[in-house]
Amino acid sequence: MNKNSLSFCYYFITVSTLSAQTWAQTYIPDDPFTDSQKTAPKQYEHKTVIQTYVQNNKTNDKQSFNPGLIEFNQNKQLAVIDWQVKTQWQSNFQARARTIAQYQHTDSLSETDTTVLEAYINWTSDDYALQWQFGRIKTQWSTGFNWNLTNLLKPYRDRPYIDLDDINQQKGWDMATIKYSKNNWFYHLVVADYVTTEDKNHKQQYIARLGFQGSHDFSMLFHKQPNQNLNYAASYNKLINDDITVRFEWSLLHQREQQAQVLLDDTGLIQDKSEQRQKYLVGAGYTLTSGHNFRLEYLNTKHGFTRDEWTEISNKSTTAYQAVINNQANTQDYNYLSAALNSLNQGQLRQNYLYLMFATPLSNSLWQYRQSMQLNLDDNSQLHRLELLKSWNNHLTSRLQFELFNGCSNCEYGLNPNQHSIRLVFNWAF
Repeated sequence: MNKNSLSFCYYFITVSTLSAQTWAQTYIPDDPFTDSQKTAPKQYEHKTVIQTYVQNNKTNDKQSFNPGLIEFNQNKQLAVIDWQVKTQWQSNFQARARTIAQYQHTDSLSETDTTVLEAYINWTSDDYALQWQFGRIKTQWSTGFNWNLTNLLKPYRDRPYIDLDDINQQKGWDMATIKYSKNNWFYHLVVADYVTTEDKNHKQQYIARLGFQGSHDFSMLFHKQPNQNLNYAASYNKLINDDITVRFEWSLLHQREQQAQVLLDDTGLIQDKSEQRQKYLVGAGYTLTSGHNFRLEYLNTKHGFTRDEWTEISNKSTTAYQAVINNQANTQDYNYLSAALNSLNQGQLRQNYLYLMFATPLSNSLWQYRQSMQLNLDDNSQLHRLELLKSWNNHLTSRLQFELFNGCSNCEYGLNPNQHSIRLVFNWAF
């Protein structure tokens, strides 16, 4: 099948989903304290989900890190077929797989891709105390509302606070795990594949995780990467009453997320590369009896740039920017701006953030409104996200999303490639 035929197929799927119907995904994390009842598993079951969206952007083509060198896409279309299958035999064994085929079209590019997100075998003892898994598995250990601090496996793919619909973030790691539970305690060991960025060699990384699940939920993680000292992370969750949940997460890493040595190499501001850097978040969720939901979360990360570091980066990027627009730039100027622009993909640029979210309950006709804001407390830039969700029936969900990036020309959200964007999403499950 040639590219035009394949594009037409995906376009037909996209149009077809507009007339289908399903329930809405809210993208609000499940409460970890909810104890779902166990039901007898089926021998074989599968599910297919078609996700599609169209997006239009008001781009920010000229900003401190990009003097018009890169032209960002104003339009984007995506269609994904997500096939999930699960089978069970001999009571103790399960096999699960999840594969996606996607088509993406932008102003400058059309491409198709097929990816195996998960494919693994799972075994449990008769009393469910012992479990092992082998294959490609997506772990989810973090319970933060907006940021995930305890998902330590590398490379780090979880950035739903930037793009909720990027399904590639759900790709797992090739790993082997064993977990033992005793009363309310659990002990979990993981050996996972680690691909080095320099030479693409395959090595191993290790996680030892222990925790307690009960009136208080607690976990502690120890993470070992190749040629690195131990990383640590911990989480704590507590259901205060039926309405209030509090959450805390912390991590201590030996590898800085931001590549400061590239941007600050000759400034004297870089500290010892072996220095430990920590992140922590504190969050609370409150639900009214009416169903209205509120969430508040504070993040502090020492991986981001300090005020002095950011002042130096701003000065150097401004110098390179002026050199480019005046046709006086050299290779070093272009490389610096490229590295600065790439820093937007490495994690938080600064160190203090606040997340606020408000959601209405589902109406009688299954509409829901959700509004959130991510605030950079160091430079006062903001990301505003407004979402209108609709459950049409048991199969189709739709979401209309508007995002606004607001901030000065050298502030984090003011540097985003988009000034604002609007996205219409459909999910059809059958």
